Amino acid sequence: MSPSRAVVVRSLAIVAAFLYLAATAMLMMAVEPLGLAYVWAARLLAVFGATFAAMTLMPHGRARSWLKLQLAKHLFRHRYDYRGEWLRFTHRLGDVRPGEELAVRIEQAVAGITASPAARLLVPGASGRLEPAGAGEWPDGASGGASSDFARMIGRAPRILDGAALRAPAASAAATAEERALSPAWLIADATIWAGIPLVHGERLVGLVLLGCPPADRRLDWEDYDVLAVAGRQAASHLAEAQGQDALSEARRFHEFNRRFAFIVHDVKNLASQLGLVARNAERHADNPDFRADMVATLKDSVARLDGLLQRLSPQAVRADAPHPAAPMAVLESIAERRRAQHPIRVAGRADVHALFDPARLEMALGHLVQNAIEASGPDEPVWLSVERRGLDVEVAVLDRGRGMAADFVRHGLFVPFESTKPGGFGIGAFEARALIAGMGGRLEVESREGEGTRFAIIMPIADASADRLSA
Repeated sequence: MSPSRAVVVRSLAIVAAFLYLAATAMLMMAVEPLGLAYVWAARLLAVFGATFAAMTLMPHGRARSWLKLQLAKHLFRHRYDYRGEWLRFTHRLGDVRPGEELAVRIEQAVAGITASPAARLLVPGASGRLEPAGAGEWPDGASGGASSDFARMIGRAPRILDGAALRAPAASAAATAEERALSPAWLIADATIWAGIPLVHGERLVGLVLLGCPPADRRLDWEDYDVLAVAGRQAASHLAEAQGQDALSEARRFHEFNRRFAFIVHDVKNLASQLGLVARNAERHADNPDFRADMVATLKDSVARLDGLLQRLSPQAVRADAPHPAAPMAVLESIAERRRAQHPIRVAGRADVHALFDPARLEMALGHLVQNAIEASGPDEPVWLSVERRGLDVEVAVLDRGRGMAADFVRHGLFVPFESTKPGGFGIGAFEARALIAGMGGRLEVESREGEGTRFAIIMPIADASADRLSA
């Protein structure tokens, strides 16, 4: 049999308790033959005396740690219960508590192995210096950090730093000359620092944990080096994963901003094209009062749309509304009214049909499709907008008789960003339009033939059937 440490320690505690009770009972029996007048008082005094003696002799703090050290040294082959320590260590690393930082979990997990009363995590900063992580205050000098040269040294050849060796005279110290030369002055001078554990992930230093001296005064040995080195590797994996998640989150934010910026640049290009067409038409129709009124309305709408585009760049941009029942014809008529000075647009279909959509997103998607249709059509060739019911869906179509697109481009390039058949085109309009429509629960279909024209169809659920769809 090979009893565990817990069984041995608890067994010794039980034996000590029985010995204490036996000693107390013997003391009470020894009082009775004395023939005292108040035997019960003597017995009570004996019980209180034994209790006080137990409380006085019970090991606390440093004495308990020393006792555990002696038991581990003389009763077991190894000082550490590796299985128990590893279970506690990994559990503490993964025990995510509300509002608790990973730095605190790492500090407590590593300190728990050696029963150190304090620990401090230092991580590399932007300049390469080691800086304190979290909100801890030990040791005092750690707020000054450690130089980048010190960080590179322990990252290049990671080994457990021995605080006592750094403070010992150079002639008898186990620390190398490089360690003594590059270690910060506060680390060498602070007698409460017992060890430093480098956290190395792959070949990259991600942190350094400083441990306070254990209650039982002792020097680091080979077993401490092995256990703390393995614990440092495991803690480094958690820290590197957290740092990777932070970097990924930041990259996603930049990606979202770049994606939003690309859409806005495309929209600005469309506005520039619209204003260019208005300017060219003004040369022919400047004397027409109706055209001048439409041109002023177009300019006002362009300014409003530019303001909206600038607002979309803000991180606090207003989110789109949820799809709700509305009439698509109203959106089509609004677009045709604004584009009248730019290009002839015809609207047809049913005004009494209601679909489930967000008018702002539908207007934005149609704006891309109408602009593409205008650019593909001749100056006097109208673009057609229509609304029809298709079973349990509503179809909003954009039709032009322009140059059309090849079937291969429709299949493989139309909805790919930065792929375009137009000179100077960004290839983003159709991609953004499909994304906007999909966000409302709809879909975008396209039919095109070279030399004959293109027809885009936006398919959205009809408002009257939306409840039936949700219950189906």
